[in-house]
Amino acid sequence: MKAHFEKVLHDNSSIVAFERVGAEFPSTWHFHHEFELAVIVDGSGQRIVGDGIDDYGPGDVVLLGPDLLHCWRTGPIRVQTEQIHRALVIHFRENFLGDQFFSVAEMQPISLLLKRSACGLAFGHTTAGRSVARQLLRFQSLSPIERLLMLVSVLGELSRETQAQKLSTDRVRPICRAYDQRRIDAICTLLNQNYDSVIDLERVARHVHMDPSYLCRFFKRATGRTIMTYVNECRVGAATQLMVETEMSLLDIAFQVGFGNYSNFHRQFRRMRGYTPMALRQQLQKNIIVEPKSARDPKGPARFLTLARLSAQRRNLDCSPNLVPADVRQAQMRGAWKSTWREAYAGAD
Repeated sequence: MKAHFEKVLHDNSSIVAFERVGAEFPSTWHFHHEFELAVIVDGSGQRIVGDGIDDYGPGDVVLLGPDLLHCWRTGPIRVQTEQIHRALVIHFRENFLGDQFFSVAEMQPISLLLKRSACGLAFGHTTAGRSVARQLLRFQSLSPIERLLMLVSVLGELSRETQAQKLSTDRVRPICRAYDQRRIDAICTLLNQNYDSVIDLERVARHVHMDPSYLCRFFKRATGRTIMTYVNECRVGAATQLMVETEMSLLDIAFQVGFGNYSNFHRQFRRMRGYTPMALRQQLQKNIIVEPKSARDPKGPARFLTLARLSAQRRNLDCSPNLVPADVRQAQMRGAWKSTWREAYAGAD
């Protein structure tokens, strides 16, 4: 997984919009000079932005600033081999409407939003994010001038949202030397393939012809995290996926993803997620009542109101107030929410 520069081809347009579809998203760690506004329509996995890592699923809305390292990595355990990943991606530069457009007083909220996006912002869990996702589903079908107007409109809506999630605590700068990029690529590939085994730092160091102590400093400088933190993030992500998609016991999951004992799994999971594996398992087992499909307008906005109702129901459930809904949302999306997004996407043309 190397951090490489991605050149965005603008042709004669100030905005580049495209649909990314495949069995998985490219897991290349990359950056570009443009802002990126992305909506996940289908698929799930881990989102790595700067030194932050989180789960993604249908309904994710993310705004990334220029030159911010990021990648969307398909879950390491392929439980559903037929799963399709689909995303709508918009690239634009700050001056896409002119150098001074966002300098006027009326545009100050958007200007501030763009500055905040330097560390990445996620909106999928917010009211504004759901509204923006609904609008962007028809973005590609619009005329060029309608695209400009919609982009300004959705940026304005996101600028008023106060519950956006910051994705990276620090700015992790791209590694520009090709040789260093190849070494990071080799290290991450080895760790991704062996996260479920005991990690021998000396073996990793020999793999890239480096001294073990320098390897640790190099990796921390390049990725913003230690090697073992990266490995544990892979393990917790794989464990979360297994909890969502299988009925395996927590003990079996802990051993399958590489934790030597349950107590370490419990400690690392809680440190990264903010809640325990058991809390997530219990939440996933709760029944969420979804409005029957026949009661919804098949092409209207009511289907998205169902998402808001589900969020309200989830907030009313008897669970820990520290339970972050990302994993629960991921499970629900794969059921009722997944069909909702597919229907909405099909009806957007």
